[in-house]
Amino acid sequence: MKDFYRVTEKGEVGAADYYEKKRETVLETIKPICEAFEIADYNYEVKEGGRLEILWVEGTGIDCTRNSIAATVRTLVKFVLAGL
Repeated sequence: MKDFYRVTEKGEVGAADYYEKKRETVLETIKPICEAFEIADYNYEVKEGGRLEILWVEGTGIDCTRNSIAATVRTLVKFVLAGL
């Protein structure tokens, strides 16, 4: 199973790069889920130096501030299942 909790190894990136790496990891992780449900419009946005993290799915913004990557994946799955 994918290690959702580790964005980088310790010391690998500075604080300024952490959220960009987290954004990339979230998008890479949720891509197959979105493809399976034919969702083409999705993004993960980090604002204000990490003070605001938003998962965008088909125009709906979902607050994922301070969520782990696993929690963000669970949020996406709940959103998709609620729409079925």
